[in-house]
Amino acid sequence: MSLFTALPGAFVTVLAGLALLGAIANNLAAAMADTEHREAALVAFIVTASGVSFCGLSSAFWGIVVGYLFYRVLRRD
Repeated sequence: MSLFTALPGAFVTVLAGLALLGAIANNLAAAMADTEHREAALVAFIVTASGVSFCGLSSAFWGIVVGYLFYRVLRRD
C-alpha cells in the first residue's frame, strides 16, 4: 500500500492543488508580462478556469476561442 492510497482522497487533492500553485503563478505572471496581450490572456485564463462546457466542447477550447476573439477586438486598428 502506497502512501497516497492510505491518505484520504480530499487530502491528496489539496496536496496536488498546492503543488500546482507555483506552476500556475509562474505561467500567469508570464502571460501578464506582455502588456500588449495582457487582457486577452486574462480573459482566456478566466474562461478556461471557469469550466464552462458548450456544444460538447470543454473550457480549454472556449478559453482559446474567447481569448483570440477578445484579442482581435481590442487590436482592431
